[in-house]
Amino acid sequence: MLVPKITSSTLDPALQRALALLPAVLYTDAAQAVAASASSDAAIWADTDAAAAKELLNRGVAVAVHSGEAPADVDAARIAVRYSAAQGLEQAVERALGEGVARAGAVVLQLTRAQIEEGAQLARLVAAADARAAGESGPVRVLVELSGSWTEDLLARVGRAGASAVVEADQLALDAQGAGLALGAAVVAGSGLASDRADGLITTVVVDEQHVCLGVAYSNAASLGAALAAGEGVYWSRRRGLWHKGLTSGATQALLGLRVDCDADALCFRVRQHGAGFCHRGTRTCFGPAAGLARLAHTVAARRDSAPAGSYTARLFGDAPLLRAKLLEEATELADAREPADVAFEAADLLYFAMVKCAAHGVSLADVERSLDRKHLKVVRRPGNAKPEFVAEPEPRAEAAPEPELQTAPEPPAEETPVPRTSILSPGIRAALPGEQIRMR
Repeated sequence: MLVPKITSSTLDPALQRALALLPAVLYTDAAQAVAASASSDAAIWADTDAAAAKELLNRGVAVAVHSGEAPADVDAARIAVRYSAAQGLEQAVERALGEGVARAGAVVLQLTRAQIEEGAQLARLVAAADARAAGESGPVRVLVELSGSWTEDLLARVGRAGASAVVEADQLALDAQGAGLALGAAVVAGSGLASDRADGLITTVVVDEQHVCLGVAYSNAASLGAALAAGEGVYWSRRRGLWHKGLTSGATQALLGLRVDCDADALCFRVRQHGAGFCHRGTRTCFGPAAGLARLAHTVAARRDSAPAGSYTARLFGDAPLLRAKLLEEATELADAREPADVAFEAADLLYFAMVKCAAHGVSLADVERSLDRKHLKVVRRPGNAKPEFVAEPEPRAEAAPEPELQTAPEPPAEETPVPRTSILSPGIRAALPGEQIRMR
């Protein structure tokens, strides 16, 4: 995927907004990178040195790029190591294979036009990188920087090799009439996007903020450039040509970002859908209604704007003390639940009241997800101990009762040896002892 490189703070704002819709953006200024990471859904990369890498990553930068060995105390998948091929392409590739591919999540190779056109060494490096996974982000990525001006042909060579081209922003333009590469065409070429259709159109999956699929459309370089320039859902209709979604119906889409799939033969547009929905039949999606949290968030937001009579959700919006009490009540019930079914039931209740709380303050589910993603980028984490007021006081231990004094049980009286009774007939004849058999004689 093409990665724009922003080296100036005076970049045209419209172009900068368009570049922020791409999957990743590289900043040469660390402060700009941190600021961008707080407001952009793109993965923000930043030039830095090894000493400052950890701090930058902790402040929300996705990947730190530097020359030298990767720091040992941070996630390798978030480090990119830069190598110059000024002393020879093969030597640079060998270093990248022995160090960067083995210890980092990405390598950045600085090449000349001739070195890109040579092709074999770059393909060798990409093949080795593809074979090595870098955590949840997938295989090690290979990026190419050019000492000179990019052309569509050079971008396409890099894209077809499976690498990403790093292009300085001042070499890009929002339209073909501008000075520089047209952004739409540059993205298609630099991403290696290819279509197996006779008309060359690229399948484009359209999803909402929760990644629920709204429908499928088609794109090409012209429509992609128009979408990035407008910041809205613009596609290429097989019947009508350039199609600005919702321009007549009002069901427009705010473009939040785009991605290229792993085989570079499809695009994904992430949008905020307005109006009735994406489908021409007036429904939100072409695949039926959403479910789960996505449906809950959509319903709660709708209740905030227009609720039917007797709506409990509308009552909660108008009664902040009641909403607070219910949040505390449901959180306690969830904390006390033990059986799996009870945990799921209470968690669902708590999520409902949490979504009402969010909507009451203008916070969307996407905002919550964005906060989760930013927390995930933290390198240094707090201990996570509970606040004192939420720590249960240990139950007081009952004082142990004094142990009773041991008393010696009285010894049972000694059994008396039975004395045989004397026969009443004769004092010389005794009676039988107990159990003794009397022999008659």
